[in-house]
Amino acid sequence: MLCFVAGRYEEGVVAARAAEDAAQAVTGPERRGLLARALAARATSLGLAGRFGQAGPVADRALPHAEAYGDPQLLASVLSVLRETARRAGRLREAIATGRRALALAERSGDPTATVFERANLAELHLLVEEVAEAREFAETAVRDTESHAVWCAPYALVALARVRMRDAGPGGSELLDPAERTAVTQGDHQAEYEVRSARAELAVREGRPEEALRLLAGYQEAGTAQLRAWALLACGRAAEAAEVAGAEVGRAERAGERLAETDARTARAAALAALGREREAAEGFDRAAVLAEELPYPAGARRVAGARRGGAGGGRG
Repeated sequence: MLCFVAGRYEEGVVAARAAEDAAQAVTGPERRGLLARALAARATSLGLAGRFGQAGPVADRALPHAEAYGDPQLLASVLSVLRETARRAGRLREAIATGRRALALAERSGDPTATVFERANLAELHLLVEEVAEAREFAETAVRDTESHAVWCAPYALVALARVRMRDAGPGGSELLDPAERTAVTQGDHQAEYEVRSARAELAVREGRPEEALRLLAGYQEAGTAQLRAWALLACGRAAEAAEVAGAEVGRAERAGERLAETDARTARAAALAALGREREAAEGFDRAAVLAEELPYPAGARRVAGARRGGAGGGRG
């Protein structure tokens, strides 16, 4: 867990594997709980280290152990990992159903931190399927809950609400990111800092400040930044670099089975190719992104493809 918070994901994979080996030697009913916790931690670290193809099977192995152990808090944490696995694979309805199950268990266990975290994630999931009212309700409730407790999760809740407001083109999105960043920095939570910075970068691209977006993303290698960096490069007039960055992300996401990231990267690459005057390749790229968004289905991705094809601004999840 310390490696996860510090952003040292490969070290987290090693530590979680050591925990799994130790759990195998335990006798008694607690063995199942320890195995579930170790496997969930390894799956989370693998995903954040960019090894998504390996994360899914490990997360699947954690579930029967967590269900057998019967601790609702532990089961909620395992479901949280499975929710993220389904999201990145593009199985958005499955991700929402799993997230709602995790939220119900978190509420039952009385864990305010997990409850806030699950609500924030459900808010972002509902944005991806264009259910903005549901997203707003989850995000606003998550933020309200951090006012009296669950401070550790405050950055995630604030970022979720900021993204909802960005999607609505409403005011107040950027103001939410200031307290989110202060809390993340104070706590030394690398993942929360990344979420805040990526949200700031999305907003900067939308508002015509692409150089600022590139500065915010500098030094971050997490999966998911590439397509946003490509949009920023394109907005800076660096279309060839944008096409290269987005093309590399298409290949990475396709190999890893990250269908949402692949859709977004294909859209960014097609827009860059259009800016370079390579109209036939751009049209083919937009067509492939549109088909993928339709097949998943990924409504927010489909809307972005249509907007980019018309020549509108891209960038980000909103």
